[in-house]
Amino acid sequence: MATRDLNRMADAGRWGDLLDFAAGPAPEDARREAAHLVAFEAPASAAAAAAELFTDDRGYLGPLWEVASHHPWRDLDPHLTDPRIRSLVTQMRVLWGEDLRGSEDLTSMRPAAPLCLEPWEAAGWDEHEVPGYARRGRSGSVWACPPDLADPARLPSTPAASIDHPAVPVLAGLSTAAQARAFRATAWEAASATAPDECSAWEIPFSSAYSDLVHLASGDRAYGGASGRAVGRVALWTALIAMAGTHDPRLVTGFVDRLRCVAWRQPAEPMMYVRLAMEDPEQGVSWVLTAEDDD
Repeated sequence: MATRDLNRMADAGRWGDLLDFAAGPAPEDARREAAHLVAFEAPASAAAAAAELFTDDRGYLGPLWEVASHHPWRDLDPHLTDPRIRSLVTQMRVLWGEDLRGSEDLTSMRPAAPLCLEPWEAAGWDEHEVPGYARRGRSGSVWACPPDLADPARLPSTPAASIDHPAVPVLAGLSTAAQARAFRATAWEAASATAPDECSAWEIPFSSAYSDLVHLASGDRAYGGASGRAVGRVALWTALIAMAGTHDPRLVTGFVDRLRCVAWRQPAEPMMYVRLAMEDPEQGVSWVLTAEDDD
């Protein structure tokens, strides 16, 4: 079935027919396109059904559960049955700004990240960071941390000792573009040990890097491939838990509040990049996360 025929069905509100087509024997790309139309435009009951048709996070233009998540949770909740999709949609609704802490059935699921944005998350995120979808396209997300800020400093030429730390592979696992190291040093010293000469550096709050880290961990690359913001938020929380050395997500906010972060820019940067050192003065450890990608 051609795209124009699928669009005509959507124009007519034939959501059931589109769902039947998406679940049928047609070529997979066409079925995914039909499911995307339903997730994007249909009422919540049909959108939820579309979100559960393809559960591999690839969707058509993006994960179907991310596309459908523009509906409020109260409208999607009765229609979502797949536990993983339910969990991902709740994380998306949190990123849309919804507070779901009052939902007892969700609390009992022991979510991997809190059911509301913590203050430091909200300070660096708003709903405009969620990709905008259309029938045939979506808005892109670029990670670029730090931006070009005023009054840069030069990094010190101080040696720093690299150490093994269990959070390093978790941080590196945020993206195939990422690399991570840990140091027994301050953030400034760790940044200096990693960055090339002639870099500009700034001390920034962790919240300033938050949206870039979520997009990085969501799999965003110069040529697509994202696995969804909910995946990114959960992955970032998993990394922060490993850095904090706790199994209790409730202790992460205190950990983030005491982080000292230094970010730097190289003289010429690619389209997408992260250059960030994060120091926990209580542990005396700094972690460095770097990543880059270009078109």
